[in-house]
Amino acid sequence: MPSRDDVQRARGRVWGVFLALVLLVIGGLVDWYESRDVFTGARGPFPAAFAAGAPITPGQVIRRPGGEQTLVHGLSLRWTDSGMAAMNLRTGKEYWRYERRDSNDPAVWSFGVSERTVVARFTDGKLVAIDLRTGRLLWQAEIRAGDRHRSVELVDGQAVTEDPGAVRAFDERDGRSLWTAHTPDSCPEVFLHSVHALPGHLSAVHVMCNASGRGDRDEFGLLLGVDNHTGKVLWRQRTVDPEQTAWGDGHTLVAADPDRTQTVQSLDMNRQKISSRATLRRDGWDVVAAGSGTVLAGTDPKDGSGDHDTLLRAYDTRDGRSSWQLRAPTGQEYGFPKIADGRVYVVRQPFLTEGDTGRRIHGDLLALDADTGRLLHTLRLPSMTRPDDYDYFVKLDVVDIADGAVSIGWRDGEGGLLIATD
Repeated sequence: MPSRDDVQRARGRVWGVFLALVLLVIGGLVDWYESRDVFTGARGPFPAAFAAGAPITPGQVIRRPGGEQTLVHGLSLRWTDSGMAAMNLRTGKEYWRYERRDSNDPAVWSFGVSERTVVARFTDGKLVAIDLRTGRLLWQAEIRAGDRHRSVELVDGQAVTEDPGAVRAFDERDGRSLWTAHTPDSCPEVFLHSVHALPGHLSAVHVMCNASGRGDRDEFGLLLGVDNHTGKVLWRQRTVDPEQTAWGDGHTLVAADPDRTQTVQSLDMNRQKISSRATLRRDGWDVVAAGSGTVLAGTDPKDGSGDHDTLLRAYDTRDGRSSWQLRAPTGQEYGFPKIADGRVYVVRQPFLTEGDTGRRIHGDLLALDADTGRLLHTLRLPSMTRPDDYDYFVKLDVVDIADGAVSIGWRDGEGGLLIATD
């Protein structure tokens, strides 16, 4: 017969094992909970868009959120520390939030938005798709991570992103791999700038090659015509830095000629080829916007530095002829404009210099007829403080136009953001 001490020792061992198991289970549950992605779900009904297309007579500024953002269907989309969030523009309240917890540093590099889906590219290489209406996860894919910025674009039902030496496309709703287009050997490092869907299953993919500055490879822009069913590259053309180009009318790209720096080309493209539709003499100005058959150039005739745009010149993308120009009043300048639905949206503001840090300024949002330059509407914007920044030509730029709203932000991306609607 075991003694009382033996029984107590045996019970102690059993209880010890039991407590250890309980602690292991609790620890596992905590780890599981802390690693779970966070979904808040949609709060309230899906908001309606303010209108279809660009606003005709914007008359109110409804919100001033901060951070990277895109407008779509009455929502403002922005990235958070480890995920994405959508804000209802009418109420100013968060509509849904998605946060990753399965990585030590799951920061968002970039995101793309359509009327149905949000796709975010994370620094660890993960591609995450979220339903716009519910905030729920749709799918995830693993892409090779890198040590530099990566991008993602949503175009025509496809989520397009880059990979070393290639551009890849996934179905935006189910994540199926659709195609891979390879860049030439001279472009092993690829940064995706933009994707445009054209008729005939053609995607115009604009990339920057070798932008990291490592090694001895040249840095250059490259435009690829890709069959968006198979990934076959139909044609390619070297361009200037994509940041110095502007897309207009879906199949037209306006860009400086990389071989003739004083010439700007209006390039037309289809499945068979890319060709020059018209040429314009640059005369020291930069392309700042294109659309609705118009290309806009911005310049300061007094110094031609490109730091300040006191004059906007409009040209016809079909023949390159000058159609109108708009000069800012003395002491005023223009931010970067956007063109949508036959109208130009641009902010006119005080001419800022380095000594204006901390100064409160007012700007005016102008709506112009893209064909004639005629002023259609003016909206006085709330005062904003000029950011404390070394970049002395910080401006108020039109960032986005969608669903009856115009968003306006500082060029440096650090200041607040205004959203104007009818």
